[in-house]
Amino acid sequence: MLRLTLAQMRTSAGRLAAAGIAILLGTAFVSVTLLASATLEQTTYNAVTAQLADADLVVDDPTYSLDADALDRIRETDGVAAADPMYSFGAELGAGGRTEWVNIGGAASDARLSPAVYTSGSAPAAAGEISLGVDIAERLGVQPGDEIEATWESWTPDPEDPESGTWAPHAESLRISGLIEENSGLAYGAPNAYVPADELTRWELEANESASTWSSILIAIDDGADAEATLGAVAAQLAGNATAEVLTVTEQAQRTTAEITGNDMTFVVLPLGFAAVALAVAALVIANTFQVLVAQRTRSLALLRCVGATKEQVRSTVLIEALVVGLVSSIAGLVLGTVLMAVGLAVVAELNLDVPLDRTLHVNAVSVIVPVLVGTVVTVLAALVPARIATRVAPLAALRPVEGEHARGAGRIRMAFALVLVAGGVGLLALAVGIAGGLGGIDAESGLLIALGIGVLGGLSTVLGLLIGTVFVVPALIRLAGRILSRWVPGRIATANAVRNPRRTGATASALFIGVALVTMMSTGAAAAKDSLGDALSTQYPVDVSVSLAGSDVALDHAQINAVAETDGVAESALLSLAPVTLGVHGSQEWVLAQSVELEDLSPVLRDPDVAAGLSDATIVMPRIYAAWYDLVDGDPVTVTAEDGSEVELTAVVTELGGVDPMVTPATFAALGLTPVENAMAVRLADDVDAVDTVREIQTVLTDLSATTDAPTASVAGAAVERAAFTSVVDTLLAVVLGMLAVSVVIALVGVANTLSLSVLERRRESALLRAMGLTRGQLRGMLAVEGVMIAGAGAALGIIAGLGFGWAGTAVMLSSVGEVTLAVPWRDLAIVVVIALVAGLLASVLPARTAARTPPVAALAMD
Repeated sequence: MLRLTLAQMRTSAGRLAAAGIAILLGTAFVSVTLLASATLEQTTYNAVTAQLADADLVVDDPTYSLDADALDRIRETDGVAAADPMYSFGAELGAGGRTEWVNIGGAASDARLSPAVYTSGSAPAAAGEISLGVDIAERLGVQPGDEIEATWESWTPDPEDPESGTWAPHAESLRISGLIEENSGLAYGAPNAYVPADELTRWELEANESASTWSSILIAIDDGADAEATLGAVAAQLAGNATAEVLTVTEQAQRTTAEITGNDMTFVVLPLGFAAVALAVAALVIANTFQVLVAQRTRSLALLRCVGATKEQVRSTVLIEALVVGLVSSIAGLVLGTVLMAVGLAVVAELNLDVPLDRTLHVNAVSVIVPVLVGTVVTVLAALVPARIATRVAPLAALRPVEGEHARGAGRIRMAFALVLVAGGVGLLALAVGIAGGLGGIDAESGLLIALGIGVLGGLSTVLGLLIGTVFVVPALIRLAGRILSRWVPGRIATANAVRNPRRTGATASALFIGVALVTMMSTGAAAAKDSLGDALSTQYPVDVSVSLAGSDVALDHAQINAVAETDGVAESALLSLAPVTLGVHGSQEWVLAQSVELEDLSPVLRDPDVAAGLSDATIVMPRIYAAWYDLVDGDPVTVTAEDGSEVELTAVVTELGGVDPMVTPATFAALGLTPVENAMAVRLADDVDAVDTVREIQTVLTDLSATTDAPTASVAGAAVERAAFTSVVDTLLAVVLGMLAVSVVIALVGVANTLSLSVLERRRESALLRAMGLTRGQLRGMLAVEGVMIAGAGAALGIIAGLGFGWAGTAVMLSSVGEVTLAVPWRDLAIVVVIALVAGLLASVLPARTAARTPPVAALAMD
């Protein structure tokens, strides 16, 4: 039977090609998804850990209690090659009358711990040397070898009253040792100039009379040292610090991602969640295509029965054919998917996306075995039912054309089964959304995994129910559409033909239903994910740019205010007053900079105005990071004390606000006896501008003003660049997922062309009979075209409805930890899907219609 099967496959190569293409594309889809998941995960981590350079371990302490003693203990630990703290010191740099405020870091003690990339010169190695960002050097008009002056204020205590004193400017002349690439993306807030670490420590001592404490220390381990053992040894050295934690860089990346998105698995689960459902749907495309193909060969298989083949031999013939086709096509799909992923990485790597793309193709056992196994097993399983049907048909009866009749009882059972599957699937999807949202008190991480599993099961159940129910739903939709064409004879015949055999019509529409559902689901999920993540980023980074003279009692110059407000790309701006105050929280005193502003002035500047909605004369808005430091919750009393001892009792309003200081109203400042000094400015950029270019333009404008006016040197900070970089990461990841839609569309087109072509071939004698009765060739072509378009349209309509539901449910589950999920409808994508579906139905009928029209009626009416 093996030789017979292989011989049949050679003679049926044309028919097998369509099934093989569907299998190949389906497994390629799976292969690309699995390969991309590892790349997407590493790309995300590269983006959020851009400041960590090539460190192996990170010590994280949110209370900023890491000090020089802790650093020394870490450096003395076995396995540690180098350790450096992450911090910066603000100073004014000036040359030729031009000044700019710069964040200066200490040069790394090991190249692996340095995020700086030198474009010329070298790192500062001795006292009196400094390296600068290339853009800063350009704005100041300096280059390596030039002299530059660094100025900062140092505190000089009063000998008679140590609690009081004066701030006096301190300046040092430095030689530029080298230039470094400007920070970009999520590393934009990192230092953009470096001096020797010992020099930076000396500056701090002169400025503050005490060395800094830090929240992070980077660690590079010795070559050959065991990372886990070294991590444990460092942790033991810091055992006395209850808030310090030693992490690997990957763990730190997960934590940073979680802080920004609400869950460390967001960008891994997002594409993999869609891929899980897409895998199931692609498997159904393969199953449907092969089932229709085998059904068309029922008469050939029955002929084998007539010449002596047993039922088991007929069944084995079908299964061997399915095994060979599935295995060969799956291997080809694996190769195609791997090549596409490699080419995609090479192309994207050459684009200037400002995303630290991981260019490594992560091929592992899972990415090789799963696509081949899935493609082969699904193909064989898809052939089981047709093989069983072929063995149950009486040989002689199978040698004549038989129209499938549907008994009333069978129809009712099928409908009931379909309804149960759909209702159960929808219920499971609703349960998954509820669990992901915290239903039942399940913790976030476990809840996400449980919800994802339940959601996939719910999606599969719903899809299976809809597939089984297509014999009822699709004909009903076609009858509804057929009313429009009721006055055109070919249209009436096309409608009657399309609904006469619900099983055949349902099978034909199923391929496009599945493909359209996949496209719609992923488009909807991607659109909703982008909107939801965009909202979350707006909450985390509400202020695009801040220009300030932090802690200074000098106001911004009007020329500075006007210049920033008039910079191209600036949409809104608001003036703020910053002043040092002490917060009395739970019996402790904490020094902070508080900002005073009226809510109506600030709201137009904020990306998410709701984060400051609780601001009033009786409240203090506490960003979440401050709330974590001081163990604050909503409603806690906070005593705000000015430098002269005046105090006010306020109520804390804790929000997700990030990147800004605690906020109060001008009335609170007045109650504290503080004179408002407009020494800060919050800026919102236009939505359609390049954040990096606009921020640099603001810096250039302020630097130019320093050369022509007496305006004080202001620092420029803010989250526009970081938020733009993270948005770029989101766009890149979603673009990869949406790029897979091209594969799913091709699968759908192959499926509808295959099933519709076979359906038309099955009715070749019917078409000939119509020709014999007077139907013209043009009317025959029109009839088949209308039938194809109506079936494709019905499948597309059902797929869009299902895809929208799946996309919304999937997004609600996977982005539940981000916050409120925005359910979007991708109208443009849906319109494209509908057009493609209708055109696919039309094109799928062209060749069969041409064949039917050219075949003489007498020849077509003859028995095969």
